Amino acid sequence: MSTARKNGSTSPGRVRQREATIRRATESAEALLTEGASFADLSVEQVISRAGIARSTFYSHFDDLGHLLRSLCEGVITEMITAARLWFEHDDGITRDELGAALAAVVKTYRGREKLFAAMAEASTTDPVVREEFHRMLTAGHTELTRHIKAGQAKGFVRSDVDPNPTAGWLTWMLERGLYQQVRLANPRQVNRHTRALTEIVWQTLYAV
Repeated sequence: MSTARKNGSTSPGRVRQREATIRRATESAEALLTEGASFADLSVEQVISRAGIARSTFYSHFDDLGHLLRSLCEGVITEMITAARLWFEHDDGITRDELGAALAAVVKTYRGREKLFAAMAEASTTDPVVREEFHRMLTAGHTELTRHIKAGQAKGFVRSDVDPNPTAGWLTWMLERGLYQQVRLANPRQVNRHTRALTEIVWQTLYAV
């Protein structure tokens, strides 16, 4: 028996098979959510039927649908944080147009995966681990925005009368709720209006002299 087998290591073939199974399950769940299924109504049977895998196979990789959703949302959270950094990483000043472009990128990212974000928000009310992951995303945004505000104040392009941490917290949660309650349900024309309004709110809060 090889050392790898003795130590319980998994062969490359097994790793690829596991990754393929997880991908099929997560892609199936995303497809179902995108087609209109709510997370509350989603069932393991629907996912495994769509993915073409056995129930035993599903449970060998996931504890439950909440676990599946967390796996699915890891990449989505990264996408959103990456989009937000187009705003946060303006360390030497930002124009209104640059802020608008950065926030438009955040809105576009959300719109591209809005069903998943909605499912995560929905599941966070009942699943403590999903809630922890959801709050991790918002905490990361809160932390980076606080850092941006402090850096901007030090360099003179963010208003000096702004209290960084609570202001970043309000803006972070306002953005999350606004995306869920308004942008998610909006048509393209309304999305543009919401993006302009959001830009004006942030501009007046942080940068307007």
